[in-house]
Amino acid sequence: MGEIRMRITSEELYAPSIEEYVQTQEMLQRAIGEIGEQPFILKLIYANWFYLALWSMIGALVGWGLLEPFFDDQNTQLLPALLMFPTVAGCIGLFLGAAEGIMCRNAQRALTSGVVGMVVGFLGAAILLIPVGLLFHTMGELAVSLSKNHVPGEMPTGLGLVVFMMGRALAWSLISIAAGIGQGIALRQKNIAFNGLIGGLLGGLLGGLLFDPINMLFTTADGQAALSRGIGFGTIGFAVGLFVGLVEGWTKTAWLLMRKGPLAGKQFVLYKDTTVLGSSPKAEIYLFKDDAIEPRHAIVYNRGGRFEIEDCQTPDGTYVNGVPIKRQYLKHGDQIVLGKTVLEFAVREVNDSLR
Repeated sequence: MGEIRMRITSEELYAPSIEEYVQTQEMLQRAIGEIGEQPFILKLIYANWFYLALWSMIGALVGWGLLEPFFDDQNTQLLPALLMFPTVAGCIGLFLGAAEGIMCRNAQRALTSGVVGMVVGFLGAAILLIPVGLLFHTMGELAVSLSKNHVPGEMPTGLGLVVFMMGRALAWSLISIAAGIGQGIALRQKNIAFNGLIGGLLGGLLGGLLFDPINMLFTTADGQAALSRGIGFGTIGFAVGLFVGLVEGWTKTAWLLMRKGPLAGKQFVLYKDTTVLGSSPKAEIYLFKDDAIEPRHAIVYNRGGRFEIEDCQTPDGTYVNGVPIKRQYLKHGDQIVLGKTVLEFAVREVNDSLR
């Protein structure tokens, strides 16, 4: 067969209809423009492991500060000692639950998740107080029996000290589960609750393990341990938040990274089957300070591991790689533009997570 050649005359090329079509397409295109590299400090501030660790540590210090005035190292009082576990766990749950809402400027989410986190942390720790107390007491007795020439009232030594530290670590790992799961319960998200459970377990284990060495370092010569308790509880809070954030990073499969916008550098993990993007505080991804973004602007659907974005018939539209869309499946690295906000879609393949 011979070649079929199409000839376009100059009159056809420069016809008004062609010009109009080209101009229309240029208007529809939404240029992303140059996006510079985020400064290190912004990357750090918006790294979830960092801000969760920071807010969780603040929560632990608040809980310690509430009860420390009632402690007397010379005469141990039962009530402050009993309340310390639930109070610290409740305050960690409060600040850990509210952290995401605070970082996203979403007061409604911060309040809801914070209050639920506090209640779950306090009540969960209170319920666990008896079994955890028995566990710690048993490990303490074992530690004393393994210590040579043990002096009553003093810390065990040698292998006994190791066992004693392990007992405290196990106690705090169980207590910290209650502190970590509140946000997932508040949002009714199993994945977030799971991250809180594993993160709380690991963080409480590490923080509890460090508590006694900190106590030995910072307890004063006359036996005052207020400073050591504060540092110890702060360390536990920091470790819990750190591991909750790290576990979230290890388990996430798809997320949106804000490249341009008021929270540039912030990641939004796509946990749900449907994720609403919009200017309403009720949206899963709250995009504020942009008049072009509707309360429900776009929705990302998880369709069995493939993610599809749909524009909610908005006047300004939703753009993927500069092109307006109604519905479109997303690929790793796609740039999504809503108003003046640019989000980058990222997905972790199953094979990647196994490498």
